Amino acid sequence: MEATNSKVNILINSAGNMGIKEYTVDKQGNEMQLSGNHLGHFLLTNLLAPALMEAARVDQRSVRVVNLTSLGYRISPFRFDDYNFSNGKTYDLWTSYGQAKTANIFFTSGLTKRVRAHGVVSFAAHPGSNLDTELGSHLALDDYNSIFDIAKRNTGLQWVFDEPRFKTYEQIGATPLTAALDPDIVAPAYLENNQTVETLQYARDPELVERLWKLSEKLVGQEFTYNTTSS
Repeated sequence: MEATNSKVNILINSAGNMGIKEYTVDKQGNEMQLSGNHLGHFLLTNLLAPALMEAARVDQRSVRVVNLTSLGYRISPFRFDDYNFSNGKTYDLWTSYGQAKTANIFFTSGLTKRVRAHGVVSFAAHPGSNLDTELGSHLALDDYNSIFDIAKRNTGLQWVFDEPRFKTYEQIGATPLTAALDPDIVAPAYLENNQTVETLQYARDPELVERLWKLSEKLVGQEFTYNTTSS
């Protein structure tokens, strides 16, 4: 924290993985897509919360946390009854990815609820796809084509890719930066193509938001308590 003088004004959680073909777990036994896309960000952000709140206190301006999610949240709700896929027995790569991206949106809402009174808010941003990032370099066309059936099975909805289907580096960076810097957007919010978009119902259920927060605390082995009223 010496490098930031114990203050963080903007935190963008962008690390992640996608479409891991074989069931894989982290050192704590958590499925790897949930771990890499959500649990790591959940723990890091909560550990940095004192620095975020200090920045808001000192600078007297809104401090923001941006969680990179994906349109992929539409592939699957969060599977509370089997989030670890029965130790691999029920695993498929896209349901796992969709669950993790839904978790990003839940975390955005849960975090804002807890730290808004301290001047900190959060947004979820879908950057879009760029093949040069090699995030999906291990996947073949048939792997992507399987999204249609998996999303339909999990949600009952037809899957549609966003447009433009592929974006430049500048375009994929634009939406997260809008979330981080645009003073007119109201938190919590989910953004696509630089605009706020209403999510599917299951991704904005407040009871599920709280349920995931408690589960995330359990999985990272720490509880985080905030005073949710203004001082």
